[in-house]
Amino acid sequence: MKKALRFLVVLAVVFTLAGTVYAETYSIGTNPQGSLFYSTGMAVSKVMVEKTGQQYRVAPYGGSSTYIPLINKGELAFGCANGGETAFAYQGTEIFEGKPNKNVRMIAAYYKNYGGFAVRNDSSYKMMRELKGMRIPSDYTAGRVFHYLTEAILAAEDLTHSDFKLLPVPNFVAGINMFIQGKVDAAYIPMNTGIGKKAMATIKGGWHFVDFDGSAAAQPKVAKVLPSSRTEELSPGKMREGVTVDPTTMLIVDFYVIGGAHVADGVVYTLAKTMHDNKSDLAKSFGVFNRFNPKGMAAKHPTPYHPGAIKFYKEIGIWKGS
Repeated sequence: MKKALRFLVVLAVVFTLAGTVYAETYSIGTNPQGSLFYSTGMAVSKVMVEKTGQQYRVAPYGGSSTYIPLINKGELAFGCANGGETAFAYQGTEIFEGKPNKNVRMIAAYYKNYGGFAVRNDSSYKMMRELKGMRIPSDYTAGRVFHYLTEAILAAEDLTHSDFKLLPVPNFVAGINMFIQGKVDAAYIPMNTGIGKKAMATIKGGWHFVDFDGSAAAQPKVAKVLPSSRTEELSPGKMREGVTVDPTTMLIVDFYVIGGAHVADGVVYTLAKTMHDNKSDLAKSFGVFNRFNPKGMAAKHPTPYHPGAIKFYKEIGIWKGS
């Protein structure tokens, strides 16, 4: 009887320890390997493991519209998402029509991302409107936010997807692969992504971004399609692959680390603090973090912030409410 009792005690300890180990492993949902979100998640995971000893790992999915509901359900701790899609998710609109994700919480804005439609360098197209009637990827069934990213660019030119020959794809990586294969004439490429670099190296002569209307009159059209998005003119330069014409208008979206309301306050506090204090290490892991502004981590958003993040931002004096 005593042996049986001891066995049960040992078994209980083993299961308790196993549960502890599991609880200390935090997954960050990202888009597929080769995407900007994947590289971002890898950098954050690496720094968190090195600086805190907590176990983080990247969990790639077909697109953020796939893993945001998992965060909402408490089945995934964290994820990378842009500001527009997170607003859709929390409010239950557009991509998430009738399915509000009220357990999603903002944690940190980490940098703004640039993107646009790209064409081969041997093509004659210079403006997006010149591509009307051409072949482009569409649908983005597993990464639906890319429908809105591309539609926002088209809206600036008073165009819609219906003005093109559409080839459905599950996500933007698949769209760029079709571009590489010559199956589409243009494709949306987020600047400085792994898959974009693959396209540059694979396509004979390379590719470049085409320009589109970035005037003040175009801004409301862009923001109407994708909340928090806007445009900016860029000149060619380091870390601006594909920008060959001075200037070239690019679409901007703010990127965030988001999490579930179920994640402990202390865990989120540590994540926010570690990111804030280690910009250089994040940038060493993924160069795009050179654009990371720690003072802007608490950017206002219609989705509420996690209490753990709010606590840290109040301590360092950057919390202004949201």
